[in-house]
Amino acid sequence: MPNRAAWAEINMGAIAHNYREIRSRIAKGAKLCAVVKADAYGHGAVAVARVALEEGADYLAVATLSEALKLRAAGFTTPLLILGLVEPESAREVVDGDITQTVCRMDLVEALSKEAVRQGKTVKVHLTIETGMGRIGVHPKDAAETAKKIAALPNVELEGVFSHFALADIPDKTFTRNQVKLFQEACNAIEAVGIHIPIKHIAESAAILEIPDVHFDMVRAGIIQYGLWPSDEVTRPIELRQCMKFCARIVYVKTIQPGESVGYGRKFIAERETRIATLPVGYADGYIRAYAGGSVEVCGKRAPIAGRVCMDQFMIDITDIPEAQMGDVCTLFGSETLPTDEVAGWANTINYEVVCLVSERVPRVYVK
Repeated sequence: MPNRAAWAEINMGAIAHNYREIRSRIAKGAKLCAVVKADAYGHGAVAVARVALEEGADYLAVATLSEALKLRAAGFTTPLLILGLVEPESAREVVDGDITQTVCRMDLVEALSKEAVRQGKTVKVHLTIETGMGRIGVHPKDAAETAKKIAALPNVELEGVFSHFALADIPDKTFTRNQVKLFQEACNAIEAVGIHIPIKHIAESAAILEIPDVHFDMVRAGIIQYGLWPSDEVTRPIELRQCMKFCARIVYVKTIQPGESVGYGRKFIAERETRIATLPVGYADGYIRAYAGGSVEVCGKRAPIAGRVCMDQFMIDITDIPEAQMGDVCTLFGSETLPTDEVAGWANTINYEVVCLVSERVPRVYVK
């Protein structure tokens, strides 16, 4: 059991099920890259990566060097791609860890080459192409020349070329199709100068679901691994199961009288004799102030949040749930009747952010 009265329950059976569903959608011959950045979107990178590989993932991807090193320290030898850029000064750790590095800056590639020569190893890199995300990547017209420069450096293998969709999770795929066109033109230009790219990839969760002709050599599964949809506009051709349920026990119950208040700013003032329960979770745990106005589930019923969410605690009104008592487990999100998407709506955000916000101090409890 967790060492505090709050925890995130992670259903590993649901994660395994989701991988099987995802694989059923992937074009024949395409590899599966499991994106486990941000501690696997809050679910636990080491645990999720283990299930991903058991279910046939070919590659893992993270966002930062520290995330990659954590997986290597845990014993993973699987190909591992850092999707973001690192500083050239980090080349030694990248090469030493046999990590595949995203590149679009020649100073980084040169540092990787120099370090690979020093260590007597070959470092793999994936060149990222800017097709419309506006984040990182070389312009498509510069792709071939950049690839030539990379290929000319010693001890560097240009294993992959990739890009990222900005708008694939809506019905209108016009912008997405233009991104595909730019990406294919860049890849063709690279091939035209005699450089073969073994792994071309652009498809993420939405494209896995809806655009099979862009699966190319590899797809990157993100949010759908965790049983959540990229948006409420995508089609749902597979069955996904939510994997994270955020829970907390009631640690204190009191009755207040009309006119008495609860929490910072006195935003909740009792209009009747009111039973208030305290939960030991707050915004430092990732249950943010923007959720005030929402509710939790206890005894199969909804209890509204009373007042503001504090750093480490928040209160709920259980007046209309007389059976609720100290020690009862409340679901904060992640059940069938209190889904993560609903909580995201309270904060005018997306399900990705809700699960990623759950902080490290919330114990993860893994169940099957």
